[in-house]
Amino acid sequence: DLAGEHNRKHRERLARHLVQRRRGDLEDFLAQHTPFPEREMAEDSYELGEEYRRLLDRVLDYCRERIRDPALAQHRQRVRWWSALALLRSLASSPFAAAETLRNRAANADASSVPEADEIGRRTIMDLDDEALESVDVVPGSQTDDDVEASRDRRRLLEFAREVEKLGGEEKDRKLKKARLLLEGLLRDGYSPILFCRFIPTVHYVAGELRKHFGDRVTVEAVTGEMDPAERERKVRKLGENSNPKRILVCTDCLSEGINLQAWFDAVMHYDLSWNPTRHEQREGRVDRFGQPKAKVRTLTYFGQDNPVDGIVLDVLLRKHKTIHRSLGITVPVPMDTNAVMEAIFEGLLLRESAGSRQLSFEFLEKEKREVDLQWDAAVDRERRSRTLFAQRSIRPEEVAAELEATREALGHDEAVREFVLESLAAMGALGADGAVPTVDLKETPAALRDAVGLDGVVKLAFHDPAPSGAHRLTRTHPFVAGLASLILEQALDAGAGNGRGLPRDFARRCGLVRTRGVSVQTTLLLLRLRFHLVARKGRGPEEPLLAEDVLTMAFQGSPEDPRWLAGEEGRRLLGLSPSGNVDPALAAGRLQQMLGSSGLLEDELRRRAEVRADELLEAHQRVRVAAPGAVGRAVRVEPHLPPDLLGLYMFLPVPGGAP
Repeated sequence: DLAGEHNRKHRERLARHLVQRRRGDLEDFLAQHTPFPEREMAEDSYELGEEYRRLLDRVLDYCRERIRDPALAQHRQRVRWWSALALLRSLASSPFAAAETLRNRAANADASSVPEADEIGRRTIMDLDDEALESVDVVPGSQTDDDVEASRDRRRLLEFAREVEKLGGEEKDRKLKKARLLLEGLLRDGYSPILFCRFIPTVHYVAGELRKHFGDRVTVEAVTGEMDPAERERKVRKLGENSNPKRILVCTDCLSEGINLQAWFDAVMHYDLSWNPTRHEQREGRVDRFGQPKAKVRTLTYFGQDNPVDGIVLDVLLRKHKTIHRSLGITVPVPMDTNAVMEAIFEGLLLRESAGSRQLSFEFLEKEKREVDLQWDAAVDRERRSRTLFAQRSIRPEEVAAELEATREALGHDEAVREFVLESLAAMGALGADGAVPTVDLKETPAALRDAVGLDGVVKLAFHDPAPSGAHRLTRTHPFVAGLASLILEQALDAGAGNGRGLPRDFARRCGLVRTRGVSVQTTLLLLRLRFHLVARKGRGPEEPLLAEDVLTMAFQGSPEDPRWLAGEEGRRLLGLSPSGNVDPALAAGRLQQMLGSSGLLEDELRRRAEVRADELLEAHQRVRVAAPGAVGRAVRVEPHLPPDLLGLYMFLPVPGGAP
């Protein structure tokens, strides 16, 4: 606990290295707007059908009867307890999840001790924070086979299974029917929703019923933990890139982490409530995140109005969690063992309710809820104080602005990336590439290009945030851009690299001559690679050299014998010039050979510029270290490797006589 006064010095030391940033801190920072969506949260409910309610009451009575047996050994009672909890959970999910649970053998049926029964039960039934998401959607079992009456118990469970299967479909399953109406509303409003379910059978059941109802009007896909991660991603991408703009994804919590869904989906419906509020936040975070093209996303918490299981989870955990999120703008985890709380509460449902009662008495619930509220409120107070300690205002924007701008300049702004990608694709035969959100067809391009960018066919590209649905948001470091740049660089460095690969012969060259109206005198642009040894030391330790590389452009007017060097912006302007006429190949070759032969005359200025750049790197390193002391070793010096490498030379000639 860092909040105490006795830990002030530790807090102050930690605050020098740790900053807590919220969306409000990032939306407008250093003259750059970062768009985030607004989350519209809502709740809606359904009522159990009369037949389903009667069946649920009968199952509750059966569970109470089994776990109250005084003749049971303690560990057998715990096995039955978890079996009962599995039944309640699956009945709240769907008829088909319930039927499979009723037919399956409980995972802890052979447990020989209370700790073993509890460990297996929690792992298969509760929503643990550290549970592997690949296995969270498997249906638990309820058959325990633990005594001489096992055959009779199995018969009763199978009878329940046959009964519950008859309650599937919209006519009898009111949960499904109401969910379909809510989905129609979301689709009508232009949203593409994700339905999160707890169990695999529920996903297949719901997806199948939705397909029957919507037909070809809406594309419905199901994704569960039965698939490996690569297959899940392929299915999601295929659904997102489907030509039908109306889509619904039905899935389990296997998609609540690790995959970006915001490009194609903008609404989340919790078809089944999680028993861990963190899972709800993870689900909603699939669409409510940076890169979401919609200004507003919707989240819908869906629960059974007369389902005691949903009522407990909603009242004790989920509503409190959402209230805290709205107040602080961040999530505060439950400060206690959520599963212990849920076990205590469901113990009241299964053990303390008076016989014959059909309504849950909340007397025992209020005590547990008060305990959760007290501890959660204390955690919220600690979080507020922590947020003050580590707030973004501890950052001095002026200290990082220069480094941020230098990084952007080195990586390339969005417009530079757009120009590079579209011109390169067009030169390699890609069709399209018009409009604010260009769509390009890569089918007729060289196979080497398609391999380099990792895509084929018709693709939609975006170069600004937020990217439209289904578009690939390209930045300088995106694999598409990196692959394209590597392909071009490879051909430029080796003129024969494109042979046999279908690449244009003269697409990329290290030397070139352009006649353009953009210059009035002969102007030459040099592309240099600079290498440095950044020699650093931590404390009194030995010096450690680190190799650093940089790429630099320099430009001059006139001849190498008497060059007039241009300032940085003047030189970079040359990169945007367009040709104004053709140049005779013999003239181009002669001029370039002459310039290359005289390039040694420029070496003194190139060396001087490399040394200036070394000083700039040292200053930048020292500025960063002042802003974050102790984060890196202290730079002692920066040593340039001289002379710089000349990677490219490009000449620009004016149009003779100022001709158009």
